[in-house]
Amino acid sequence: MKVWIDSEEFTAEKHQLFDCRNVMDNLAASIKRFNESHMEGAVFVPGYPLLYSKDKPEEGRHPLPDLTRFYTFVTHHAAGKTAVCYDESAAFMAARFFFLCELVGIPCLIIRQGYEALALPEAVSHLEAAGYVAAVLALTPVHPARIHTELLASREEVRQARTSRAQLVDAREEKRFLGETEPIVVHPGRIPGAVNFPYKNVFASHGAEKLQATVGESPAIVYCGSGMSATPLFAALKSVGHPVKLYPGSYSEWIFHHPEDIERG
Repeated sequence: MKVWIDSEEFTAEKHQLFDCRNVMDNLAASIKRFNESHMEGAVFVPGYPLLYSKDKPEEGRHPLPDLTRFYTFVTHHAAGKTAVCYDESAAFMAARFFFLCELVGIPCLIIRQGYEALALPEAVSHLEAAGYVAAVLALTPVHPARIHTELLASREEVRQARTSRAQLVDAREEKRFLGETEPIVVHPGRIPGAVNFPYKNVFASHGAEKLQATVGESPAIVYCGSGMSATPLFAALKSVGHPVKLYPGSYSEWIFHHPEDIERG
């Protein structure tokens, strides 16, 4: 399926821009960045409450957001146009937006170039963080016709992957995958049976094809620390027609329930 487009393919008549640039867990800094400069006509997508919900240890550090709220927001602003999202170079928020659109059945494309390389008209704005989130929450809910739960891997599916055909793929940097360093959670390491493909490699030349070669013929289950940076892997495998699911709770959920069941080295 088509996932990425070049900026030259964007047309305001057919597409609605969504600005997914965010400073993780920092709404004020994210809004400030958008206010200072964004693509003309773009709608700002705050990380919370649209791309993730608040930390629930049993569900991971960045659980799935309220999907009705996400669907309501995107369809309200897209108004019948195709959603087109952008981010900074080699970042993962736009891929998270794309994944959520897939989950609720909204057509979506990602602009291949990072924001700093876009040749589109720019604008400034004066959004205020609390007021903007309040407006998001005030939208009249519109429920998606279907949640595509077949795109989600449960913790039990992940546990069984080592004896099934599925291939676990860890999107974190190699040092975290090996358990040599872990800046966030208590237990460094990885889920048993996983192979490593750092998410930034997706954005290199032929990244999707290299990822597919890493996975082989098996269907993939992708994960990271909290379900965010694994989404570029999800998007890449979708783009080459490879079966893929996201484990939304990822490593932070896994170690809450199975701190003894990890690999290192």
